Amino acid sequence: YLHRHSDGALPIIGVGGIYSAADAREKLAAGAALVQLYSGFIYEGPGLVKRINQGLAQERP
Repeated sequence: YLHRHSDGALPIIGVGGIYSAADAREKLAAGAALVQLYSGFIYEGPGLVKRINQGLAQERP
């Protein structure tokens, strides 16, 4: 909603329930410019950041 109504002028941060690249991609597809990891980071460990980055990189055309 905010992304659409601000024409992308407001940076949106996607938070909550990010445990995988697919979760991060969902937030980004909804208009987020950034994603915040907390619970996923705590439960999955610091390797989660690398796995998400690798997963997102593989999805690029």
